[in-house]
Amino acid sequence: MKLSQLYSNKSFKNTRFNDGINLVLAKVTKRLDRSKDSHNLGKTTLISVIDFMLLKEIDQSHIFIQYQSKFTGYVFYLELILNSGQYLTLRRSVDAPTKIGFKLTDTSLNLLNQDGWDMFAIKNAKVELEKYLAFDILNTWGYRKSVTYFLRSQKDYNDVFQLEKFKSGKHVNWKPFLFDLLGFNGALLTEKYSIDDEIENQKVFIARIKKQYSVESEEVDKIKGAIELNRSEQKELQEQIDSFNFYQQERSLNKEVIEDIEKNISELNTIEYNLDYDLEKAKESLSNKASFDIDQLKKIYEEVNVFFPNNLVKDYKSLEEFNKRITEERNKYLNEKISQLTKQLKQIRQDLLRYDEKRNKALSVLKDKDSFRKFKTYQVELSKVEGEIVRLEEKLTSIDRIAVLNEQTKQLTENLETLVKQIGNQITSSENKIYPEIRRIFHNIFKYIFNTPALVYIEPNKNGNIEFRVEVTRDNEIDITAESKGNTYQKMLCISFDLAVLVAYHKHSFYKFAYHDGALEGLDNRKKANFINLIRDYCVKYNLQYIFTSIQDDIPGDLMKTFTSDEICLTLDDSGDTGKLFEFSF
Repeated sequence: MKLSQLYSNKSFKNTRFNDGINLVLAKVTKRLDRSKDSHNLGKTTLISVIDFMLLKEIDQSHIFIQYQSKFTGYVFYLELILNSGQYLTLRRSVDAPTKIGFKLTDTSLNLLNQDGWDMFAIKNAKVELEKYLAFDILNTWGYRKSVTYFLRSQKDYNDVFQLEKFKSGKHVNWKPFLFDLLGFNGALLTEKYSIDDEIENQKVFIARIKKQYSVESEEVDKIKGAIELNRSEQKELQEQIDSFNFYQQERSLNKEVIEDIEKNISELNTIEYNLDYDLEKAKESLSNKASFDIDQLKKIYEEVNVFFPNNLVKDYKSLEEFNKRITEERNKYLNEKISQLTKQLKQIRQDLLRYDEKRNKALSVLKDKDSFRKFKTYQVELSKVEGEIVRLEEKLTSIDRIAVLNEQTKQLTENLETLVKQIGNQITSSENKIYPEIRRIFHNIFKYIFNTPALVYIEPNKNGNIEFRVEVTRDNEIDITAESKGNTYQKMLCISFDLAVLVAYHKHSFYKFAYHDGALEGLDNRKKANFINLIRDYCVKYNLQYIFTSIQDDIPGDLMKTFTSDEICLTLDDSGDTGKLFEFSF
């Protein structure tokens, strides 16, 4: 896969990449103006935009988020040349960066105003792009894992193997991948890191158990002996407790029982009072008899000289008869109620007598102070002994758990040792053809540029894990020199490794391009010429596309003349905003 063109719908220096070497050039136009700067023109930003278009997920540190107001409305298009020969254009906007458009064409086209895009959410878009790329190596890893080796910015030159994006993570996040990239079986490293974590977790768990229960595996017999002694003491105390002959001891009388009796008595007293009150009221109602004397009523009328009609006498006698019948019914009901209340009251008073007797008996037990105190002492001692037995048994159980965990850890350690041997055998085996090829090409590239050998090698660390190393050597290619520690050599070691990987896999469906920021910075002019000559040769010989950025002053005049206008894919300058990548400052 190569880059074909990058363009936008708004202010941006659209860039078309050619098939071989590509120079992103930063020119100085005002040498005497000290306020101008050939840096910060957009050389490194271009890598960021390409990475964005290759579906990097962005966060608050990305320029499109930091300066969101300036990039509102921007839509970018990146056209790729697939290994199949077809062209794939990706469309991604700053406003909706999680929605990705795809369009496949047979020729290179500008699709700025085209409709009919196949749209995907970013997660699915990565899967879709993976299908289009159709890499036939590193199939267990997504393309995003390796892409940054071929999009190196300045911050990625600090380490040949551990890119900046891997710095904050664990080694398991990148070393197995790199092991695969070098032609080994990365799954072995993944499994080893997994077992390392399991063993560490087991050790932490064992230490926590030991601390919590204060136990050591060697204390098994000591704890068993202590349990036996405590069980013997438990038996003796239980026998002493059982020998006590408290009144109704089998009913476990205690303070709580007595309090419960008192509560019941209090409730019964309340009921007795209410029943007694209701009974008295019923009796009182029964004693109140209705009286109606017609003769007395006539006399009252006569005394006040009022005529008392005979028919009224008749009505009053009827009323008197009716009142008599009502009174008889009422008295019948009251007698029944009095009988019922009397029965209830009798039952309540019997219950009160029974609970009072129970209370007296319970108190008689509790008042036997000396015996009860002794009984309670034995109970407390028994409780302590039983608690100690439980504690010791928990310690014994913990030791058993530790033994199981130790056995599991032992098995894991044996598996780990087997893996370490397998990994070591992989490194020393002659079956891997990719690793020695990458190492050979790396050596040839670096030696051609600097006339100094350089060596890629792998060595185990104290934990049985592997470390990827690269060093500049002496002519015997064994003795390590300090030259690789310099920034210039360090950067070129990174570049040489990336190129070596591309060359080693050039017959496979894989990346066919590399973008290196500031590749020539700090190099001797003669080394710059060597480097450019080698790049031109490799681009033709291995069908590679090489993109690098440089300030014009870093390229000697004679070397600059060798670049055609097509090979200078993008020119930036310090003339003002119009010379910058986005044609504005931010």
